[in-house]
Amino acid sequence: MTFTPTATFTNTPSPTPTPLPPQITGVVVCDLWGDSGWCRGEETLELTASDPQGYDVTISGDLNGDPLTCGSSCDLPLPEGTGTADYIVTSTSGRTASGSSIWQRDGTPPDLAVLLPPVDGRIGWYVSEVDLSATATDAISGLSILNGSLDGGTTWISFPVQFTDGEHLALIYARDVAGNEVTVSRSIRVDTVSPVAQITSHTNGEIVQGDVQLSGNLEDLTSGPEGGEISIDGGVTWQPVLLEAGNWSFVWRSGEVPNGEYTIQVRGMDRAGNVGDVVSIALTVDNAPPAVSITERWWIWENGTLKVSPNHFPIASIQVTIRDPQKRWKELVLDFDPGKNSYIVKWGRRFGDGTLAPPWEYSVLAEACDVNGLCGQDAGRIVIPEMATSTATLNPSPTATNTLMPSITPGATQIPPTPTLALNTPLSEEQPKPALSTLPLWQIIGLLGLFMVIASASVVDPRPKALERLGETFKMMSQTKKRL
Repeated sequence: MTFTPTATFTNTPSPTPTPLPPQITGVVVCDLWGDSGWCRGEETLELTASDPQGYDVTISGDLNGDPLTCGSSCDLPLPEGTGTADYIVTSTSGRTASGSSIWQRDGTPPDLAVLLPPVDGRIGWYVSEVDLSATATDAISGLSILNGSLDGGTTWISFPVQFTDGEHLALIYARDVAGNEVTVSRSIRVDTVSPVAQITSHTNGEIVQGDVQLSGNLEDLTSGPEGGEISIDGGVTWQPVLLEAGNWSFVWRSGEVPNGEYTIQVRGMDRAGNVGDVVSIALTVDNAPPAVSITERWWIWENGTLKVSPNHFPIASIQVTIRDPQKRWKELVLDFDPGKNSYIVKWGRRFGDGTLAPPWEYSVLAEACDVNGLCGQDAGRIVIPEMATSTATLNPSPTATNTLMPSITPGATQIPPTPTLALNTPLSEEQPKPALSTLPLWQIIGLLGLFMVIASASVVDPRPKALERLGETFKMMSQTKKRL
């Protein structure tokens, strides 16, 4: 027989479980992560707590010293910068648990400052070389990179950067440790070269008259020509010129200034404000001719007076031309030495072809020219009266009588310019005893006619010689009467 043991169960009590502490977790959440563990976007701290036994829990703590409290869970926004969150969960069972989280958040780009000198030209142009530099700071994560580019970002260089003539676009770039970036641009225009002006309308020493059209060109390869100025008085005053497509022009009214040499000065300005060097030429203004004055009217036996005064420039030639108003004979040209100011004009009554001038009024043109060919003129007249070709002759009767017969015989050939009285006194034959008798009436009338002729001749020619001849005539008449 086999013996089989029987199992006997004993009722042993179970031990009571020990209550567990609550649990808490903290997670830092960022919607845009940057470099080196930095958050560049929005960042929060997500806290979650629980109790294994199901007891109620509460969360408390602080963010960088600022207290916090919430239920079993909460999302807490985190400020920029770095910090530590300390938190504790407390269960109604009296048990607690704790934890901590750190964060670093930087969503702000660096502060960037571009350093440029003040603009020293016009409309944004520099007229001297420019040095560009930049500074950047970042108070949170710190500055990582600062440099610049002159080719649109292809290559980057450090500061400072020097700019010469031309138009430039500079990029300035800064980046912080978190990866925040900032880029700014600056347009820099530099023109250190002055414009170049030229005078092309005239050459040095040229003679000008009246309204003078001055012109030339104005060049500037960087900012471009803006305008030009001209001075006629040695730079004391300046006047604007007309500028079109790089060519300038100016009308100088030279008739408003005295004769003489003038220095024309021109300078240009570009858009940057540079003023070019002065270019100049010397021009001679000769608007006013020499002053000429000649006797307005004189008799053939008189002399005309010619006066000539230069007008700044020396006299080169002086001529007096005597011509027939009807152009019947060749004019006579008389040349005078220009070294004097006053001249005596005499005419021998013959034209250029030798013709003896008959009684008439003849035009006289006086002309004086300066060394530049500008001439002044004045006109006069020479008068040859009819009496200048007449000769009064006293002719005796055919027989020897006591009668004097005055007569006037006009001549058609060349005769001296003053009227001449020719007295032909016959020699009476000796008679034994001449009878005394008085002059008949017709002889007295003849003597009166002779007196009138002589008187009229003295009016035409009032010179002393005519008076002497008149006295001689009366003397001869008196002697003849005594012999009779």
